[in-house]
Amino acid sequence: MPPITPRTRMQYVRPFDPDQAIDTGFPGYRAQFLSHLESAILINSHIEEGGCGPGLHYHHVDQLYYLVEGTMNVQLGYEVQHISAGTLVFIPAGLAHRNWNDGPGAETHFEMLIPAPGPMAQLAYMVDSPEDVPASHRTDHPGYTRRVDPDALDEPMPGLKMLALASPATGARHTVVNYMEVAPGGAGPGTHIHAFDQYYLVLEGELTVEVALEKHVVGPRTLVVLPAGVPHRQYNAGTVTEKHISVLSPAPEAAQPWDSGVEFSANGDDVTGPQSVFEGIGAGRS
Repeated sequence: MPPITPRTRMQYVRPFDPDQAIDTGFPGYRAQFLSHLESAILINSHIEEGGCGPGLHYHHVDQLYYLVEGTMNVQLGYEVQHISAGTLVFIPAGLAHRNWNDGPGAETHFEMLIPAPGPMAQLAYMVDSPEDVPASHRTDHPGYTRRVDPDALDEPMPGLKMLALASPATGARHTVVNYMEVAPGGAGPGTHIHAFDQYYLVLEGELTVEVALEKHVVGPRTLVVLPAGVPHRQYNAGTVTEKHISVLSPAPEAAQPWDSGVEFSANGDDVTGPQSVFEGIGAGRS
């Protein structure tokens, strides 16, 4: 396998790519690290039939899974659940848990650690049983799973439907995760910015995203990264309904606007930097 080439510039669009995945050391489990801003670590996780993640463990931050394909067994505390694609798992900080795949077939899930642990911080802490989590880190929240129910979607804007999967109201203090559907011709707000980072994971269809001075048509299994303060808008210019997961982190403040509308365009006032940076040190100098 060739070495993974690090990014040299900000990439707003990041597709799931098996060539960018690493072997985690756990049976049948490969992971592609999609994004690591302060607000979240986002991972494309793929586990073959018979594979598993680490044994029983807990984190110092919240963890969420959205199962994109296949089935998964997940233990939350002492409870074991079998879930299928289209289900979100919320694992609060301090809850012992583990996951594995009995099949049939492989599974792929979108994994979120929110907020991102600090640099060089340990990600997982192994335990033999849920009660072994130290009292100083243990949580009383049991965690939960929630499957997307098409009949439960709200329609906050014409052509835009959504279902809240995680939020401060459900115990996810640091994020809001929504399932979204955009009808053909539908759109979100006009060009705007946020005070928080926003991420889209496209599941079906195509979402057109205008971000900064770039325009992208984003297909399935692709993550869009929109850091706080970056102007953007999104819409469905296709002929079929587009479906995506939206992640906001940190969570918006209650009773405060989520979107701040802006006017943003190139004005042609371009400046080229000093070309001496491309010359050898001391070149042309006596």
